[in-house]
Amino acid sequence: MSDNGDEDESKELAAADLGVSDRLDIVNSNRIPAFHDPILIGGDIAVDTEAEKDSDLCSTMGCLWGKWNDGTVYIPYHISNQFSSTQKDIITRGLESFSTVSCVRFRPNRRLDKDWLNIDSGSGCYSYIGRRGGMQLVSLSKKGCLHHGTIQHELLHALGFNHEQTRADRDTYIQVLVQNVVAGMEHNFRKAVTKNQVTSYDYNSVMQYHRYAFSKNGHPTMIPTPDPTVALGNAKEMSHNDIARLNILYKCGSPSMYVAEFVEDTTRELSVGELLTRANRDRIRNFDEPAIVDGDIAVKPEAEKNADPCTNYGCLWEKWSDGKVYVPYYIGPNQYTGREQAIIERGLQSFSEVSCIRFRPYGGGDQEWISIEAGGGCYSWIGRQGGGQTVSLARNGCLYHSTVQHELLHALGFHHEQTRSDRDNHIRVMWQNIIPDMKSNFDKVNTLNQGTRYDYNSVMQYERYAFSYNNQPTMVPIPNSNVSFGEASQMSKNDIDRLNSLYGCCEYH
Repeated sequence: MSDNGDEDESKELAAADLGVSDRLDIVNSNRIPAFHDPILIGGDIAVDTEAEKDSDLCSTMGCLWGKWNDGTVYIPYHISNQFSSTQKDIITRGLESFSTVSCVRFRPNRRLDKDWLNIDSGSGCYSYIGRRGGMQLVSLSKKGCLHHGTIQHELLHALGFNHEQTRADRDTYIQVLVQNVVAGMEHNFRKAVTKNQVTSYDYNSVMQYHRYAFSKNGHPTMIPTPDPTVALGNAKEMSHNDIARLNILYKCGSPSMYVAEFVEDTTRELSVGELLTRANRDRIRNFDEPAIVDGDIAVKPEAEKNADPCTNYGCLWEKWSDGKVYVPYYIGPNQYTGREQAIIERGLQSFSEVSCIRFRPYGGGDQEWISIEAGGGCYSWIGRQGGGQTVSLARNGCLYHSTVQHELLHALGFHHEQTRSDRDNHIRVMWQNIIPDMKSNFDKVNTLNQGTRYDYNSVMQYERYAFSYNNQPTMVPIPNSNVSFGEASQMSKNDIDRLNSLYGCCEYH
């Protein structure tokens, strides 16, 4: 009975639209430590003694996990049987997410392993910093810690990383308001001796706590400088900067390669709609490429511009007898670098974490598949077309997690949010501000909407100025024109709910 309660509570918290910092705050603020539990500092960093509170063991004795001859950092782990199979799957996905972006590989421990992580459902979410030697605990309480970003956060601690707000150059970017900090918690803002792996301060790091962390009076304990309005502590997964510094610390290739990639990735903070607009704005269509409508939807003849093939003949991918929807994909050789392909594969994998959709590599006997290509811009067909169908993810501008998810949702049968049939109840289209030959991009589609409400935060919602010719809004929310929209950087809960409803993923819906 208690197991079901734990899972229900975990699912409820996971469903909330919380950043990692908020999630840790909620879980650990109600923590009741057992007598054998370690002391926690910084909210979720474990130390064994009071003396360790004011020391940085990584600086004094080193704490990296060893690299093997093949250039890989193998870290053994054991997952406690306290977790259900579903909960173990969530943890395993968090562990595996490191292998897609770095040379770090978490693997099940073996009898001869001397150092390993023991992942247990302790009292809260916490981890030690870096390799300690022998067995070391990573606590992921079933009551709230089983979320992808939280798992990544604690594993980054175990790999040797402190919180972003404690890095050595913190005072240049964050003003700590000690007067608002709970008495006795001031040490949580002590700066650590960090090298920062030649990366800039990252307000969007999964290791950055939120503005009100450890506040005693509801006032901020941290304010960004010089611009106090900058958002911080809202991350739900590792940022590009987190990944870059992980790779630099563990020497996963050339350090300059990861620093250069971070510099080039300044558009990461843009919404998916803005990313698509930028990537497709100067698109030069190759002779063998389809016509594009609505910014990134592929159609064959011009006559299809105002048609919805999914409404006319259905376009769902088939469900197998095991209840899963397997969608084969093919990425041609020499299309992308290893780093670029990892971004795509992470986007593909993200669907298996929240639905019964399983993108799997193309096999010789598959009659229908998606061909992921570095074409002219970012685009996809709507739904299953039959045979091979292109999802274009140009190397210049399309390789972002949100963009990959957006195009894959098109391939699964979804249109843009602003074209759904009940759009006029939620969005006023400002036709006078739209580029004349782009007005068809706002034609409504006969959509069923899967019983979900209009979602301004959908990854399928374009931004306020999409296709504007005069820098005036082309869409205004109603009745409240001040509502923000079109700012999604990944699938929303509503996107996930309608995906599961459309494909009958009962265990997820």
